[in-house]
Amino acid sequence: MEKKKIIVIGVGGRTGTMFAFEMAKAANILGVARENEIKKVNEKKLCIDKGGGLKTFNGRVIKDTDFSQKNNPEIIFLATKNPVSIPLDYYFRKCSKKPIFVISQNGIDAAREAEETLQKITDPEKIKLVRMVLFNAIDKRTIEGKDCFKYSTPIRVAVSGISNDEDAKEVVEILKKAEFKVNEFTQKDIRNLEYSKLFLNLIGMASASRGLSIKEGFKDKEVFKEEINVLKEYIKSVGATGGKFLNFFPYYPVGVLSLIPYLPIFILVFCRNVLAQAITKGRAKKQKDLDEVDYYNGAVIKLGKRGGINTPVNNRIYSRIKK
Repeated sequence: MEKKKIIVIGVGGRTGTMFAFEMAKAANILGVARENEIKKVNEKKLCIDKGGGLKTFNGRVIKDTDFSQKNNPEIIFLATKNPVSIPLDYYFRKCSKKPIFVISQNGIDAAREAEETLQKITDPEKIKLVRMVLFNAIDKRTIEGKDCFKYSTPIRVAVSGISNDEDAKEVVEILKKAEFKVNEFTQKDIRNLEYSKLFLNLIGMASASRGLSIKEGFKDKEVFKEEINVLKEYIKSVGATGGKFLNFFPYYPVGVLSLIPYLPIFILVFCRNVLAQAITKGRAKKQKDLDEVDYYNGAVIKLGKRGGINTPVNNRIYSRIKK
């Protein structure tokens, strides 16, 4: 059987490079990258580190301006940074046969933004959108003049349909062929899927806003309490807007983890070093991405306003990072 044609937008970035490399096991992959990244691919200066030595990224890559109807992909993985609307609009208009777009950006509004973007320019029956969240941390380093992306395997993701559940099943099939570990959810849980991933993303933001790693931040009682209060405000905001937290078994039972901030604070403080070790395991020393604060703590602030919940701690962290 002929492999499906998949295009990954954002090769050269962490998520795009990883997806293009890993899914080549199961599909015919074409990457889209900026000119500088394409040069690195051609010069063999883009590498993957999964343990056991560096592997050179040898995938086919084109510039965004060279993308056209003739590429005719069946699935497009949009692995660019937020916002979703600009690249989605650009690539959708360039496709004659409308593919499934997989939205992998962070935040609790990516699915809604993607759907609203396409509703403005096409008929509902032509919209094929799938939400995916990634759990693996990807660290980018420069080694001997090469951009190296380090992450652990297996790749763990959660997937849900945005437009319908059938499109999600097609994406899940490809991911499983590529040996990804997939948690599947139906369209009705799309919002809760995003809520649950943001819970994980928020952990460490209070520490990072002070220039500290999670381990360093958790050692300081006051910083640790700030971390806990960030989550408490978020949990209240999700509840006030009718959301809930999902469990991503077996690795990330967020529904269970969301109960931890309500344990007595003296117990949490006593256990904070253990919690720090558990959280940082498998993160490959990756630092928090502070330029995504609008989609992390900023999203909590907006959600709190919608639900009538005060979020002073998230406001403080947001302001600290934005200075």
